Amino acid sequence: MANQQSSGGRPNVVVILCDQLRSFALGCYGNQEVQTPNIDRLAQGGFRFEQAVSNTPVCVPARSNLLSGQYSRTCVGARQNEMSTLPADGVFGRNNRDKFKDQTLAEAFKAAGYKTVQIGKWHVDTRPSKLGFDESLVTGNQIFTKGNFSKNEERAYPVPGFTTDHEISQAREFFHSSKNSNQPFFLYYNIIAPHMPILDVPYKYSHMYNPETVSLRDNVWKNDVLARNEIWFNIYMWQTTYNPKNRPVTAKIPPEFTLKNLAALYNGSVTWVDDTVGEIVASLKENGLEEDTLVVFVSDHGDMLGSHHLWNKERLYEEAIRVPMIYSWPGRIKPGTSTRQVASLVDVMPSLLDLCGAEIPPSVQGQSLKPVLTGQTERLDRDYAIIETPFRALGIRTPTHLYGVLVNRDDTAIEDDRYVFYNLKEDPYQLHNLAKTGQERAVAEDLKEKLIRWDRETKRLTGVEYTAWYPQDSNPYAE
Repeated sequence: MANQQSSGGRPNVVVILCDQLRSFALGCYGNQEVQTPNIDRLAQGGFRFEQAVSNTPVCVPARSNLLSGQYSRTCVGARQNEMSTLPADGVFGRNNRDKFKDQTLAEAFKAAGYKTVQIGKWHVDTRPSKLGFDESLVTGNQIFTKGNFSKNEERAYPVPGFTTDHEISQAREFFHSSKNSNQPFFLYYNIIAPHMPILDVPYKYSHMYNPETVSLRDNVWKNDVLARNEIWFNIYMWQTTYNPKNRPVTAKIPPEFTLKNLAALYNGSVTWVDDTVGEIVASLKENGLEEDTLVVFVSDHGDMLGSHHLWNKERLYEEAIRVPMIYSWPGRIKPGTSTRQVASLVDVMPSLLDLCGAEIPPSVQGQSLKPVLTGQTERLDRDYAIIETPFRALGIRTPTHLYGVLVNRDDTAIEDDRYVFYNLKEDPYQLHNLAKTGQERAVAEDLKEKLIRWDRETKRLTGVEYTAWYPQDSNPYAE
């Protein structure tokens, strides 16, 4: 344990963030089909939050939630994937701080004496160096092959094969070079999978699961009709929206292709994520860093994957907002599972800083989960999470219920304060909206009051032009 002792007892920190992984796809969250032994092992030796939530189930704002400890309206303004155009120097992200006005997670660790490093997908509209990272290796691709990487914000260079292989090799080199260092490190490693394209994966994973035996969520049928959308099937498999030139010329959805085929491909990509996590954890162990390293495994958001006949993320449904969240630090975090405390992305920053003995900036809007992680209590006073979506819905998720209101198109007032209300213990698939039924009135009123107060008191980012919401002409939650 030389590294921890030489750094004054401060652990190294590795945050592994994957893209579009819903918690329901993992063994440790109850899935009995998808092979995820490495993540399951991490959960068994660490602490798992059963009710973990993305505060904004969209890539860019969700990652911004984690890096800032703030809600999207405060740190970046928008609740959708706003990205600046690629500048002339070929480096992604704004070269300024018109967003992220306050201290970030990387800056807080840097102030505490940590070396800060980013590897993998970035997808934040401000460059890593502007948010406190000493080093960065950003992949600019939305696909997993034909990769381009920008190292320390220099012009991108191509890498043959799968981008994940290059990222793992760079992480291994970093761990090897850090094993005898007196300086602790914070590594922010981003895995693109299981985000689409789910066919652009190694053959082993695309052929791993049998569509005929794959299980589906109970809410993928509507009037006994299984969810199907050929446009979305194409996007999931080939990411045609972003990379039409990479779509195979022979690609065509066959009539016999169903959601079961798509789910089997998604499950294969999930197992690829698991093997990648296994590589990272194994490399920590090989370099003698495992005992001295606090590891957090989490996802930015989930995936609808046909539930309620909807696709992608962005919705106030469990499939989109529920994410895995596991904290592991041998000997310091007691293995266990929390079912009474809802955790969310804005809580990651204060929790990590608190566990490492670093100062939590007053600008942070999340809360430290350390008392739960260390066994001091089963739940905090704030045992809920706030969710912002780009379809104008604001939600509050407790261990048992989800309540939502609808904001007007001008983002100035609540348009419908009884938009959705679900008892998730009795209705886990959100098939019965209780918002206007009068059922469980006391619970509903309490959650509505909390959500309205949050909306009133949580400041919005100023000085940046943005479009807060996607247009919405109909209520996707209507019965």
